[in-house]
Amino acid sequence: MLRETERSANINADLAVDSGQALLDLGDTARAHQLITDGERLLPATRDKTRSIFLAYRATSHLDAGEPEPAAAAATHALLLARHTHAPRCTSLITALLPRFQPYQHAEGVDELLHLGGASRSTGT
Repeated sequence: MLRETERSANINADLAVDSGQALLDLGDTARAHQLITDGERLLPATRDKTRSIFLAYRATSHLDAGEPEPAAAAATHALLLARHTHAPRCTSLITALLPRFQPYQHAEGVDELLHLGGASRSTGT
């Protein structure tokens, strides 16, 4: 029974995030952020690589909306989680986002992210 419950949670998490991504493409950012957040919450700890990807998506959506502080928070969390779980796909997603943070260097959390991201590029993680 537990396996079925876990599978259902995983499916619901993936569906929530995928729906959120679709809504982002349609410009419904408020509902999209809620679905992505809901999807993250449904994921078990065993899917932290996936969680890091979801966080990268959230960071991107916040940047697209001109919200650097929550974008930096999500990107930092994603990058740290990606390093911990050895998730190169997520690391690449965040590294690709870093130039978009340059105009927001004075926003809360951005300098820390850029520093962390710079260490990521120099160490190859």
